[in-house]
Amino acid sequence: MVGMNNQRVIAAAIAVTAVAMAAVAPSADATQIGFYIGGQYAQSSKDTKIRDFDVYAQQNYGRFGLTVESATSSIDDSFNGYGFIAGYRFTPHLAAEGGYLNVGTMEYRSRASGNISGVPSDAAFNLDSETSGIALSGLGVWPLSYRWEVYGRAGVMFSSSTASLYYADVVGASRGEFSENDVDALAGIGTSFSFFEIYDFRLEFQRIFDAGDKATGEGDVDMLSLGITVVF
Repeated sequence: MVGMNNQRVIAAAIAVTAVAMAAVAPSADATQIGFYIGGQYAQSSKDTKIRDFDVYAQQNYGRFGLTVESATSSIDDSFNGYGFIAGYRFTPHLAAEGGYLNVGTMEYRSRASGNISGVPSDAAFNLDSETSGIALSGLGVWPLSYRWEVYGRAGVMFSSSTASLYYADVVGASRGEFSENDVDALAGIGTSFSFFEIYDFRLEFQRIFDAGDKATGEGDVDMLSLGITVVF
């Protein structure tokens, strides 16, 4: 996918830039030890397979008695995410973070034509899946200069995925909702810039592995985020 490829290129650029800066960076840094809070906004994309959703849509058409003669479908797996974090910086090179993370909502749409007991009918099937939860991670930090640093992240996300379903045909319409919980691994790489001594501006690439589950659409989520933190 184009969005995912762009995010990977940007992540690689962050890593290359960080290595280049580390080779010439002075040892001084503006590290503030202690508690900090912050927020982030992200562009996300999910590695989903539309054929899996097509199979699920066909099952629902059959459940409502529709014999499908033709069908079309689309999926929007690029979306906006956001999060809130609280962390503690133990040393210039080590921090721990926890917080809420919403990776966004995936939208699947299917339209079909066929018949129900011989009566011609068009039908629609929609599935919206949202994944969010509590993320816990450790950060390894490398100061590059007085204000710049890079960091790597590893942790887990205790996720909750909610799927909203909608079906309609010539007979009527039906709605439903269900949710599933899971524990997903995550990893990331980022860079931050300190200003006014207590604020940090962040750019980070993060991946959540196998976010969601099979019932709500499982797949790796790539997030490119901008964030800001403030030290107490």
